[in-house]
Amino acid sequence: MNKSIPELDKLFSEIGTYRRSADFKKLLKFMKKFPRIAPYNAMLLHIQKPGSKYVTSAYDWNRNFNREIKPGARPLVILRPFGPVAFVFELGDTYGKDPFPKELLNPFKVEGKVSNAAFYSLINNIRTDGILYVEADLGSSSAGFIRISDSKREERIIRNKKEIWVKILYDMVVNKNHSPETRFATIVHELGHAYCGHLGTPGPEWWGDRRAVGGNEREFEAESVCWLVCERMGIKNPSAEYLNGYLRENQEIPNISIDAVLKAAGMVESMIRGSKEPHKEIIVGIVETK
Repeated sequence: MNKSIPELDKLFSEIGTYRRSADFKKLLKFMKKFPRIAPYNAMLLHIQKPGSKYVTSAYDWNRNFNREIKPGARPLVILRPFGPVAFVFELGDTYGKDPFPKELLNPFKVEGKVSNAAFYSLINNIRTDGILYVEADLGSSSAGFIRISDSKREERIIRNKKEIWVKILYDMVVNKNHSPETRFATIVHELGHAYCGHLGTPGPEWWGDRRAVGGNEREFEAESVCWLVCERMGIKNPSAEYLNGYLRENQEIPNISIDAVLKAAGMVESMIRGSKEPHKEIIVGIVETK
């Protein structure tokens, strides 16, 4: 086995974890229950304890829910930002006099709407990866596409009272005639193609170069990224129909990279929730603003 293959993909390849469509579907449903936990960490939780209902740290169990950890309870390991790992505990491994809020066991409610804040946070942040978002009249049969740009265009980003000009590496064109939710899902789908490396990569520190991946695998990966992001946000999306149909009609999923899918979904979610700094490789100028 090639040592460059990420550990999750080695697990997937060597012992068939989540290879069966039924198992992959269970994984997606599990990850949907934990929208506040990064996709990669939700995957780690499923590997360790697939029956988990709610997890948080021992400190948060005590501070927020007045609950203690049962003696001998086994901690679950997740990745920590800017650090190695963190330990969390599942609801069943805690005890307390106060009842646990039932609404937290089902945090996901399908409202079918995307907020303006989430929509514009995403399209503003993708420019930090050199992606230009454009809406166009594409006709009812086309949702949109992403491609490597040949325009040599530069765009402005405002960060911390600085005007930062960056090179545009990719053009993303989305059908302006579609609803905000469909446009949002299209953006996420096309970002899935980019961040899974289907168009190559500007550099190895950005994301992997996976241009050799076949067409069927590419679409399944992009649809999986779209499904994860939208479902975890409560947004109706066309990827649900695609994935449900595929998983129903095929016993096994394509030979995809789960590692790439989860990393791509995490990148998209982080841009929806906060501000992102541009890659230094595409910065062409910085101007201080008043």
